[in-house]
Amino acid sequence: MIPGRRAFTLAETLVAVAVLGLVAAGSMRLAVLSARALGEVRQGRERLALSRNFWLRAVGGKLESRGREKAVSWETGRFDFPGQDGPPPGYSCGTVVITPAPAGGEKIVLYVPDRMISRGSKQ
Repeated sequence: MIPGRRAFTLAETLVAVAVLGLVAAGSMRLAVLSARALGEVRQGRERLALSRNFWLRAVGGKLESRGREKAVSWETGRFDFPGQDGPPPGYSCGTVVITPAPAGGEKIVLYVPDRMISRGSKQ
């Protein structure tokens, strides 16, 4: 050994390796959580774009009563106002139920006003 030069002891080295292991484990956990959150945000954006597309098609009268395209199927129907004997005067609404291809996926339900009474006036 060179005089005046100190080396790390075994205990110091073990503590440093343990601290480094804890930091690495925390970093890996943070990376996994970030990737999961990013995946959820992506899925939410895709669902929003899909919903917007179907809503615009339904309002424009260009959506068939039922169908299937790409990875989704849909079905349109009438919306009845719960607890009332029909809709209030001047209101009428339809629904579009979008079902993703994997059977376990969550359905999206859109409520669409009729084209004839949109914006409060007849068109």
